[in-house]
Amino acid sequence: METKHIPFEELPITDRFMFAMVFSHKEIAKPFLEAVLGIKIHELREPEPEKTIEVSPVHKGVRFDVFVKETGPGGETLRSFDIELQIEDTKEIPKRSRYYQAMRDSEALSRGEKYRNLKELYIIFLCPEDIFERGRAVYRFKNLEVDDPKIELGDLSFKNFYIFKKYREVAEKSIRNYLEYFATNKPISPETENIDRLVKWYQTDNETRIRYMTWQEEIDIAVDQERQRADEIQKLADAEKARADSAELRLSEAEQRAAKYEKMLRDLGKLP
Repeated sequence: METKHIPFEELPITDRFMFAMVFSHKEIAKPFLEAVLGIKIHELREPEPEKTIEVSPVHKGVRFDVFVKETGPGGETLRSFDIELQIEDTKEIPKRSRYYQAMRDSEALSRGEKYRNLKELYIIFLCPEDIFERGRAVYRFKNLEVDDPKIELGDLSFKNFYIFKKYREVAEKSIRNYLEYFATNKPISPETENIDRLVKWYQTDNETRIRYMTWQEEIDIAVDQERQRADEIQKLADAEKARADSAELRLSEAEQRAAKYEKMLRDLGKLP
């Protein structure tokens, strides 16, 4: 099945490539993070779009949409943020957020470094639909004690999910403006106007178009590889089922032969 591509000059902010390109600008990412998280950020290190982490050839790697670190006056890391745009509900996003946290944490510490050096980490997902189906526009998670939720684990990891099609239900105007832009592609604030200007600039930039085509080719290759793997797995499953069916048939035939032999022996008086 051929993948359908949106014409480059029409790519909206909700295209993963466009999202990564635009939010790789810290002047875009910084006010966004401050708005949706309700925090003040000292300084952002240049965001990394489409950052890939591979642990080993045999383990699943990760490609983050936008990853960025907050730095302090001395250049030290204060907090980290992973911003993900997830258009399709794959029914595994919560577990994906868990794996993303694990991958980020595994990269955050050098060999022999103390666990106490782990900094605050925010995993942020922007989704069009309510993946939790609880009717809310914003979901914020952190680890709490089951019997007494007042007790926090204190592992400094947070996972937030923003459902941008439900922007009308968000009380905080600063968050609502961003979510409305993602839902409608219509800027309604200075911050979203800055995003929209950058989107329009990228839509007309030849170099970005070439990067997009290369990126899309990589995606198509990855999709084809996944389909091939799925086909191979299906073939193995079909072959295994065929073997099982054949074994079941042989067993059934053996049981029928045994039943006929037993009947014959009874008819001859050899069995009681």
